[in-house]
Amino acid sequence: MSAVALILAIFVTGFLAGGLGSMVGLGGGVFIVPVLSLVLGVDLKAAIAASAICVVLNSLNGSAEYLRRGLVHIKLALLLQISTAMAAILGGILVVYSPVQTLKLVFAGTLALVIAALVGAPGEAELVAPGSGKDPFGMATEFDEPGSAAPRGYVPQRVKRGIALSWLAGLSSGMLGIGGGAVQVPMMSAMMRVPLRAAAATSTFMVGTTASVSALILAMAGVVDVAVTVPAMAGVMFGSNLGARLGAKVSSGALRRVLIATLSVLTVAMALEGLGLVQLR
Repeated sequence: MSAVALILAIFVTGFLAGGLGSMVGLGGGVFIVPVLSLVLGVDLKAAIAASAICVVLNSLNGSAEYLRRGLVHIKLALLLQISTAMAAILGGILVVYSPVQTLKLVFAGTLALVIAALVGAPGEAELVAPGSGKDPFGMATEFDEPGSAAPRGYVPQRVKRGIALSWLAGLSSGMLGIGGGAVQVPMMSAMMRVPLRAAAATSTFMVGTTASVSALILAMAGVVDVAVTVPAMAGVMFGSNLGARLGAKVSSGALRRVLIATLSVLTVAMALEGLGLVQLR
């Protein structure tokens, strides 16, 4: 592949990852890393570094639209962000010294857990409504549901457990450059009973801070490849705004199906590469 074709392919990857990442609140990192590494032949650690920087940009662009629509649960985001950012520091240090094959297997395992959580996520009918008495942290809120005349209210549950599990989100962000959204979105949706649309918006708001920690560590370690990062950032910049707008309109069920299907393909591909069974590029 020529240099121009590679740059264009990286740009398109960033555009699609930014759009889909904003729609589902993952920041795009879970799509950028495997595509750059498995399809375009970019060094995995350089792909992780580029992804972390792109996740920051994706978060800034996407969260603006979600904040305007009132979909972000700011109080919940700030609570979860504390442990997420702390764990991201450790993850960023680990990725610098970890073997590439190990990182691929860790990535595949993380995505598999995300898929399992999404498949078992509760439906909208199981959400806890405000005024139910199950709100010890004062987390009750509401948002405008597309197609509904009245705002939809909910109360996040198991907040303490969510704060504890946010360490896993931060660790995955630091090690894999994915911003932590791959863990945060299904955790908020499946365990904390946050509607998927609101979970995606809240995660998009959070992942920029988390990814910036790992991006700084990787930049200091000299892992960042400008030739890869810049076209990816350009693609993400154009894709994330579009994805955020679509994410606020598309049904939660459709978002869940798209996410599960996409992650399933990437999980299998990364696992096969990590085990040395196939060479995709």
